[in-house]
Amino acid sequence: MSLKLHVFPWSPRAFKVLWMAHYLELDYEFVLVDLTKGAQKTPEHLALNPNGRMPVLEEDGFVLWESNAIVDYLASKLPESGLLPTDTRERLSVEKWQFWDSSHWDAACRVLVYEHIVKPAFGLGEASPTEIARGNQLFERAARVLDGELSRHRYVAGETITVADFSIGSSFCVAGPAQYPLAPYNAIQRWFGELQAMPSWKKTVAMQRPT
Repeated sequence: MSLKLHVFPWSPRAFKVLWMAHYLELDYEFVLVDLTKGAQKTPEHLALNPNGRMPVLEEDGFVLWESNAIVDYLASKLPESGLLPTDTRERLSVEKWQFWDSSHWDAACRVLVYEHIVKPAFGLGEASPTEIARGNQLFERAARVLDGELSRHRYVAGETITVADFSIGSSFCVAGPAQYPLAPYNAIQRWFGELQAMPSWKKTVAMQRPT
């Protein structure tokens, strides 16, 4: 098996690429990057990604990091899936949401993830009320944009699922423990419910359970 995914399944960014691989029913080799043991800082991992982060994809000597780039690479393996449009304007209409994810959505979610999940899991002290308030403010600002879009069509970029849904939707794998303030956003809740019902989502969630 030539395709390897170096991941820590509990991370939304790792969830993103695993979910895509499962959706496309791709065969891959699972390589655990145990963040609790600092595996991302080992010389072996830094040789793959000098940023000391995961996920990382390896295939036939090709190495790729950044989760949204990996999602696009995996989607390109099955162009007939329609997840990554081949027409330039259609593709960029989808990819703009991946840029938005990196610049706005992920930036908002990670504050709440850090305060509510990472701190207690890694013994990094008490959650900061000030940071939680800041995270909620960032989340609500971005959620209004996403909810408005999803109130107009079924998926993020239109009526069919695309890489944009995987890029943005993966953050919801920790929606409960991260305490995302979702109550006002009916369209997001409808969309999230649909994602959760997907067999590929359920398969990926199962990888987050302790063995």
